[in-house]
Amino acid sequence: MVPRPMYSSRSNGSAAPLAPGMYSSDSSLLSMPHSSHSGHAYSDTPYNRYSSSAQNLAPQMGQINPNEVDNDDDWGMGPSEALQNKRRSFVPFGSSRDGSSRNGSPGSSINNGAAGAGAGAGAAAGAAAYSAARDGNKYDTVPMVNGSGELMPEKIASWKAEDDLKKRKKRMWIAIAIITVIMLGAILGGVLGATINRGGGGSDNAEQAQQAADDVTKDNKDDLDKNSAEIKALMNNPNLHKVFPGMDYTPLNAQYPDCLHVPPSQNNITRDLAVMSQLTDSVRIYGTDCNQTQMLIHAIQRLEIQDSMKIWLGVWLDSNDTTTQRQISQTWDILDDYGCDYFKGIIIGNEVLFRKDMTADQLLSHITDFRNNITDHKCQLPVAMADLGDNWTAEMATKVDIVMSNVHPFFAGVDVKTAAAWTWDFWQTHDVALTANQNKIHQVIAEVGWPSGGGTDCGGATTCTDGSVAGIDEMNQFMEDWICPSLQNGTEYFWFSAFDEPWKIIYNEKGKEWEDKWGLMDVNRNLKTGLKIPDCGGQSLPTSYQH
Repeated sequence: MVPRPMYSSRSNGSAAPLAPGMYSSDSSLLSMPHSSHSGHAYSDTPYNRYSSSAQNLAPQMGQINPNEVDNDDDWGMGPSEALQNKRRSFVPFGSSRDGSSRNGSPGSSINNGAAGAGAGAGAAAGAAAYSAARDGNKYDTVPMVNGSGELMPEKIASWKAEDDLKKRKKRMWIAIAIITVIMLGAILGGVLGATINRGGGGSDNAEQAQQAADDVTKDNKDDLDKNSAEIKALMNNPNLHKVFPGMDYTPLNAQYPDCLHVPPSQNNITRDLAVMSQLTDSVRIYGTDCNQTQMLIHAIQRLEIQDSMKIWLGVWLDSNDTTTQRQISQTWDILDDYGCDYFKGIIIGNEVLFRKDMTADQLLSHITDFRNNITDHKCQLPVAMADLGDNWTAEMATKVDIVMSNVHPFFAGVDVKTAAAWTWDFWQTHDVALTANQNKIHQVIAEVGWPSGGGTDCGGATTCTDGSVAGIDEMNQFMEDWICPSLQNGTEYFWFSAFDEPWKIIYNEKGKEWEDKWGLMDVNRNLKTGLKIPDCGGQSLPTSYQH
């Protein structure tokens, strides 16, 4: 069997539709806010952006000249009163061989204030030098001697204390500058290193993307149809039974904007539809990006199943107005280009309220506008909206033709033995009851299913003895209890989902590794080992909603 070519999406931006089925807020995709540029007096030149200079990394610090710092003792480092009044002996400042002083102060050779032998001689020599300078009329900034030629120790001590303070401040500012440069360099190095590692250096990702795009091109060298050998094999699987009223489906590589680099494969979608045509007569997609709707229509044409397969056209809405407008515009183009016959209905938004991407009023405004304008495109299709089963209200229900509710017993933490009954009861009491007196408003479960592995969900509890266990046996149990009774009572629903979606592994958490395991089949269209789809004794699908 030909594998489904796929390319893992690296990231999803605000304009990228997220896949359905994300219910736990703990596993939702979080957007990280971008910090704004701090305001400062230095211009942001193109060079500053790439410079490793500490000044460029922190321009608001400005440039500090330690020689220009006022001697105002801002740091409390000035000589104390005792030091100013006490006679001190000085020796020349000098560094030890290893660059550090004996008492731990850089650049000082004084050991705990002791001058050592010869300190007096050093002081006298210093005084004589300054005296000679004064007598030579070269310097007279500090009067070092009195009129009788005697040394003035008070002046010497005062000057040396002031000079010592200036030098200490200078060394302090130099040390701060050095430490700042080191810290900023380390931060910049870490950021650049992480970026390079995460992106694989850039070139690796580009090469992988190009290879994936080339694989898609090769895969579509021949346009598959119902007479292709592999399509015939896919459409004659005795283990598949048409017992699902609808199937939730997202084509591989149909995530915007990644599909601009690696688009979906037309033959991939044709193969997928060949398999799904043995399970259902309705396929629901979640958005219009990446030409997925047009490619699904092309697959219907190539398989010549126009009369037995219809599409529920999804229009993805989120908090990004650009995404919303793009999706709506693309929907109008699709209806204008292909007409209405390929579609069973249109679903505006999926879990928009659950994600809090819009308020109910904002969402209903889009739906009302769409319903008012659809006749301009010569279509009489029903318009639905899908969200969690407990997010619907009676007022909201009056704004659509179909109330679509996502009802997942697995996330309620119920034992699989009672999951089917729980699903029916929840749907009836939370959703169907809202339109009990509204015969024109139809009710459909937009998502229901069970994962084949990944752990146990305890619902709202932290731990549980039983809970909802993900597994093949549990999946079989739920299908047996849900599918055939639904055929008998005419319940319409979409099974979530046809195929595993490996890219969703990014949403998995420790002990909750099920986000990528909701498919009846693996990514390569193989029915999962041990999974048995019931045939329900040859019962037919329920009569679909007629428009």
